[in-house]
Amino acid sequence: MNWFKKLFGGKKPQSRAKITSKASPPSPPVTTAELRQRFGALATSAVHLRATENPSFSQLGGEPLLPEEVRWPEWKGKPLSFLAQIDLAEVHAVLPSFLPRSGLLLFFYDQDQSVWGFDPKDEGAWKVFHVEGEVAYWQRRSTPAGVDKGARFQCKPIAFHAMQSFPDAQRIESGFARDRDWDAYYELRHEAFEGDVRHQMLGYPSPVQSDDMELDCQLASNGIYLGGPEGYQDARVTELKSGAKDWKLLLQLDSDDDAGWMWGNAGTLYFWIREQDARRGDFSKVWLSFQCC
Repeated sequence: MNWFKKLFGGKKPQSRAKITSKASPPSPPVTTAELRQRFGALATSAVHLRATENPSFSQLGGEPLLPEEVRWPEWKGKPLSFLAQIDLAEVHAVLPSFLPRSGLLLFFYDQDQSVWGFDPKDEGAWKVFHVEGEVAYWQRRSTPAGVDKGARFQCKPIAFHAMQSFPDAQRIESGFARDRDWDAYYELRHEAFEGDVRHQMLGYPSPVQSDDMELDCQLASNGIYLGGPEGYQDARVTELKSGAKDWKLLLQLDSDDDAGWMWGNAGTLYFWIREQDARRGDFSKVWLSFQCC
């Protein structure tokens, strides 16, 4: 897709004397309303995670509520960092979906931020638990001593808000001829966040780099190394490619000063799950993508 088409072409006039007509005035920039009407059919519902002062079991960072029988996850002998605790009943009240209606989702990630999700061997560097029970009686689990100070994140209570999610421009063929129209579409995509941090569940991701994470999850989770272009040329890609459509955005966590998060260079973590796994309540096969500038 060529995002930077030139507006003017042809030969330059030899002299001002030969110019006999006035140049056409520039067309006005496309409006958000026009873009919303044009691409409204592509939009889907999603959930925005925002800070709240109201009591909630949902939070970013801090320390999780864990049943006694659930062990703190480790990878290569080191405990993972705790990222988020999501009350699915609160999510369901805002947006019913293929996710379970109840229980907590707890998200963990490699405290060294050393994996990106393109290597099948990365599996285990993140963990998502779905736990159910009498949450009110659970105890806060203290962060293990093996988690470095810089990987212990501040607690940020969150609430859930419905939002309209538009696909990234990489997914569409718009025919825009001007950079400012692409800029306007970018603003349309991000106005749903109302200037807040782009933490999100469901819907389309906000990619920092390439917007083909569903395919990457499908291939890497099936054993194909994607650290170079040769991975996409693997003989198994043709057979596996159709399964990319099953992968859905479970959780997008942006860099966030309030939580003490900086993913690489202003990057984002994306947790993906196959819809059929989520409907079964199986979060053991979640795959992660990490992108940054």
